[in-house]
Amino acid sequence: MLAMLCLLAVADAAAAMRRIDPGEDPGLKPDEGLVVLAVDANAQISSIRVDHAGGGNAEVLNYLGQGRTLGLYAAAAGEYEWARINVTGWNVRTRFDLKGENYRFEVIAGQISYPGELVMRPLGWTSARIHVANHGLPAIDWLERNHPGPYRQYRFAYAGHYPDPFPEFYRAARADDERPPAELDSGREPPKPASLPVDAETMWRPGRIGDYSLSPSGRLFAEAVRDDDGDWSLRLLDLQTGGEQTLLTRRRAPGMVVWKDDFTLVVEEPGNSYSHVVYRVALGGADGAHRVQRVPIIGKGRVVDLLPDDPEAILFEGYDSHRQLAVHRVVLRGDRDIRGFATAKTRDRLNKGVERDIAWFADGHGRLRAAVALRDEEAVLLYGRDGVYEEVLRPRPEGGFEPAGLSFDGATIYGFSDEGRPQRELVAFDPVRRQVVRTLFSKEGIDIVGLVVDERREPVAARYYLSGQLVTEYFAESGQALERQLREAFPGQTVAVVDRSDDGRQLILWVDGSDRPARLYHLDVAAGRAALLEESAPWLDGLAFAPTRVLRVDSTDGLPVEAFLTLPAGAGDKPLVVFPHGGPIGVSDRRHFDREVQFLALQGFAVLQVNFRGSEGYGRAFREAGMGSYGTRIEDDIEAALQAALAAHPVDGKRVCMLGSSYGGYSALISAIRWPDRFRCAVSISGVSDRPLFFTASDSVRDASLRPLMERMMGDPRTQLEQMKAASPLYRVDELRVPLMLVHGREDDRVDFEHTRRLVRMLNLRGRPPVVLAFPRMGHGFTDPVAIDIAWTGIAGFLQQHLGPATAAAGAGGGRDDMATDAGAGEGSIGKP
Repeated sequence: MLAMLCLLAVADAAAAMRRIDPGEDPGLKPDEGLVVLAVDANAQISSIRVDHAGGGNAEVLNYLGQGRTLGLYAAAAGEYEWARINVTGWNVRTRFDLKGENYRFEVIAGQISYPGELVMRPLGWTSARIHVANHGLPAIDWLERNHPGPYRQYRFAYAGHYPDPFPEFYRAARADDERPPAELDSGREPPKPASLPVDAETMWRPGRIGDYSLSPSGRLFAEAVRDDDGDWSLRLLDLQTGGEQTLLTRRRAPGMVVWKDDFTLVVEEPGNSYSHVVYRVALGGADGAHRVQRVPIIGKGRVVDLLPDDPEAILFEGYDSHRQLAVHRVVLRGDRDIRGFATAKTRDRLNKGVERDIAWFADGHGRLRAAVALRDEEAVLLYGRDGVYEEVLRPRPEGGFEPAGLSFDGATIYGFSDEGRPQRELVAFDPVRRQVVRTLFSKEGIDIVGLVVDERREPVAARYYLSGQLVTEYFAESGQALERQLREAFPGQTVAVVDRSDDGRQLILWVDGSDRPARLYHLDVAAGRAALLEESAPWLDGLAFAPTRVLRVDSTDGLPVEAFLTLPAGAGDKPLVVFPHGGPIGVSDRRHFDREVQFLALQGFAVLQVNFRGSEGYGRAFREAGMGSYGTRIEDDIEAALQAALAAHPVDGKRVCMLGSSYGGYSALISAIRWPDRFRCAVSISGVSDRPLFFTASDSVRDASLRPLMERMMGDPRTQLEQMKAASPLYRVDELRVPLMLVHGREDDRVDFEHTRRLVRMLNLRGRPPVVLAFPRMGHGFTDPVAIDIAWTGIAGFLQQHLGPATAAAGAGGGRDDMATDAGAGEGSIGKP
């Protein structure tokens, strides 16, 4: 026994990693290599375990502080994996077991392997966001500083699923430059704008309108509204008498607001997700105000169904003390509180027969018919009744059937599909046969985006975008007549019915336009009168917003492409900002009110948006045409639209800059390389600069099932590396000579900040430092008001510097709102089906 223990100890020591101290000669054996283990955490970690992929411990990293920690180790060649993280704090000990190929890496003899950085961001006491990202440049900097000998002696290579050519590219570029990395990371500050017709703080002030609901009779309207101080109020409006009263005021917005019946309102509590309150309304108090009783539902959960045929109850789901989902019929009785859900027993739950269920759906009779459950860590749709449910649908990376609603009898699932079809169509899916059984609505070359149902949950209309405006096409003549009436009443604007009374005589309308922020109207159909209820941004009244016109052009290969040109009023040719959207596949620009576009137009800049190939809304073939077109045919489409704008509209072809977010940022960079004499400047917000890096540092490729789709969209670095490098701004940095501005969040999971870090380093090596704004704690979409203000004020100053000063001020206001990363996702999107 003693001999066996000694042999095991010797074997374990031989299999362990050896830490290499700074200045130490690694003394590698023939079968050994070096590996950089890097961790970035914003919490204290008690230990991280690294194992051999086949089993057995290789190394334990103990007591890691917050921030970035790196270590160099010698290890036998072979496959390893990040195995476990232990976190201890406030007497709570949490263990995170790491599983899957994303945490595996290979150590190769005679080189320095870098498996990426293990990133940990705690979300609470017992949960965290953990992933591996390729942050190769900080690792190289650390090696140069702490282990210059091994870095010079051995090849440094990324050890993940896809190759990374940057380390060798950088080593060659850095060969004759001895400046410390700190000198090569600096960027210039953006110039201050000379003047702004409206400041960014005012333009992005949060909108006033939250959730809202019209009572079944159409008399009472409940809405969440933000006031000038940023507080949210839940207001009750009597559309018959004009009376108005406030039910509560909070710092945060209520969630769901919905009427169960004419006098019972159910509201998700402000700032307290999954807590709900019932408001009982009695009409006509002595003072003219309605009497309202507020009764909380004890217990957190989600409303499954309002049970319109059951006046006393709703279906409610939430997790019990064993973290098991339970659905119960909750009777809305009680003067001080409603305890039906909190006192319900798990054994009496209605959702039986399904394990790991996370959401349920009922038919019009209140019977549970469908559920979403986890199978193999994937959310799948189950269907059945009375405790017997079978899997009927799994999501696909692209295409296939997309559910939208369950029929009243529960026998049909309505939704959208483009499988085997030339465009996305409104279809009926039979969950028993597990197939689409009929087409409800289709329109040649146009993707359906929405469904309108009546009180019996039957489809009555389909929604789609035509020339950038949302169209609601009703199936019955009465609905078609109403739609024509609405378009005539609000010419050139998007009008959508977003709520209605049961008899259809009282409607709530959402109205906006490219040059007009969204508003809510109450329409009395019989009287033919529409009254304004709310404005989303009244502080912007008085500003001269520019309308958007439609351009239709043929691209270089003859493909028809649609574009939108926003042209400010006034004489003379306008400087132009080309503003491609993000995505790029399955995303589109639309003619809703767009804060970014109008902020630029108010300064006197014309703005060109292009729905290039791959964009959503134009059918399957158009969407498919975007596959593999990054940096090539997509940009050809943009160039064709630009030429059409220059030829037919008063824009100055000698004063053009390109600005974009996400893919739009990449497009701005690669277009500045392809057409260096076309653009005076380029601005990339959260943009890709290194296409191979996207495959080693993005949440888009962590799921192995999504990788084939991403390879089809962008190329496969394992087989198309040289083509991808040729279409990457980073590897063509010598040709990137226009003035650049880079804006990026350091916590971006979609397009890692490493893209900007690498590009800034390479530009500085060439002596061309860009303007840089890097925001801590910001991800792919900026949400912090200060960051939004700084970013767009800086962008305005940069564009003015290269295109000319802004026009005279046109008004002012106050406030902020979130910046949408992909253009076209502005406030004008329709809030309800």
